[in-house]
Order: sequence, then structure tokens, then C-alpha cells
Amino acid sequence: MNRWSNESLQLIGLIASLLIGTILYTILLVESDIGFLGLLILPVIVVSSLAFGMRAGLTISVTLLIFLFIYFLSFAPVNDQGEVQFFNWRGIGFTILLLVLSVVSGLVHQLVKRVQQSRLALEERARQLIAVDPETWLDNAERFRIDVISERDRLVRHGGAYSVSFITIHEFSRFEEKYGRTEYEWFLNYFSDELHTATRRTDQKYRIAHDTFAILFPYTSPEAVQVVHDRLRPLLEHYELQSGEYETLTYDDSSYEVTLENAAVMVDAILEIASSSN
Repeated sequence: MNRWSNESLQLIGLIASLLIGTILYTILLVESDIGFLGLLILPVIVVSSLAFGMRAGLTISVTLLIFLFIYFLSFAPVNDQGEVQFFNWRGIGFTILLLVLSVVSGLVHQLVKRVQQSRLALEERARQLIAVDPETWLDNAERFRIDVISERDRLVRHGGAYSVSFITIHEFSRFEEKYGRTEYEWFLNYFSDELHTATRRTDQKYRIAHDTFAILFPYTSPEAVQVVHDRLRPLLEHYELQSGEYETLTYDDSSYEVTLENAAVMVDAILEIASSSN
């Protein structure tokens, strides 16, 4: 594994170039009579390039150089050879250094921006890969969204139909507060196991929100989905606590059939329902 990435080496090189350029600029500044104006120009150009990019830095650099050209042409003292002080090797050095430092600062801006974009892309990729609810080990809302769209694409290519159902448990946010953490974890394990038992292996199970579960049924009619809901109903209406007591958990269930004719509208509606559950 490389200790230094290409971006790290590039950044080190650019920072070193900035330091060397700043030192050379300071040496020229000490040997000239530009004064406070020269001291102010470099930070303005470097900060502008770092913050807004190379184009902004070069624009400011050229603008300031034009201003300096006019200023020294009009007000600068003339040396013994009859030359304006700005129009000598020091002035040329200032001009070159300002432009070079503006470009280098702009390259630092581009490099940092590229690294940030890569990091955001990796975070998005990781978010998509980590598609499991940690409490139930069912797939999560992101995986649900991906699978619903993938199933729609399959349907468009090959025909058929599929169904999606939702089960939302009322006031589930208070379940842990009412019965404790142990009972809460017990219920989640119990209900996720029962979801697997009541459905086929090819049916995809999800926990898309704290209180909402979803099931994707490939090649399944609404009547077959209702059979699954009927199997789950007594598990919620007569849930047995670890203490042996029974509790009735109220809930809503709904199902939607996606066909070739309604796929575009129905999938959007399903994803909207899932999004509103979060």
C-alpha cells in the first residue's frame, strides 16, 4: 500500500512552490520601494485563488497589475537612468511571481475540490453499500428504493407484475419507552423472523423507517399479498411479551400492484410513501 497518494504528493509540491514563491516575493519586496501596497497584494491574490479558483485569482492579478502599471507610470519616482522603478527587473519579477503564485494557488483549489468530490462520491457509495438496518438485519430504505426501481426495469423488459406492501406499527416510537430496551430488541428479532417465515425466500423484506416495514413480492398478485398480511395479523394483534402477557399492537397495512400499464405512476407513488415514512 502506497504511503503517499498522488494527491498528497501534488499538494506537497504545490505548497512547497507557494512557500518558495512567497520567499522570493518577500525578498523582492524588501529590496524595492513598493511598501504596504506590495505587502497587501500577495495575500489578496493567493486567498482569492484558494477560495474561488484559478480564474478568479488570475482576474484579480491582472487587474492589480494593470492598476500598478498605471500607478507607477503616473506617480512612481524615476531612477538615475531615467527609468520608472516598476519597469525594471524587480517589476518584471513581481509580475511573474504574482501570476505564478496565482496559478499555483488555483491548482491547490482545484486539487482540494477534486479530493472533496471524491470523498463525497465514496461516502455516497458506502451509504449505498451499507444497506442493512442494524437492529433487524433487514434491508433498509435505500436498498428498498434501489430494488423497487430495479424490479420496475425488469418488468418493463420482460413483463409480468409485482407487488409492494407496507406495515406501519402505530406509536412504535414509544414501544421501547413503555416496555424497555430488552423487550424492544426481542420484538424486532421476533417480527423480522416472522416476516421471513410468512414470505417466500424470493420476497424481499425491509425496514424502511423506525415503525414501518415493507415487502417486495416479485410475480405476486394482491390476493397472494393479502394472504401474507393475514398470517402476520395475529402476531401483532396478540403479541406475547416476555412476561407472558399479551399486548395488542395496532397497525396499518397496505399493498400496491405494479404492472406494465401503471409502472411509471405506481413506482413513484410507492417511493413517495416510503420517503414520507422516514
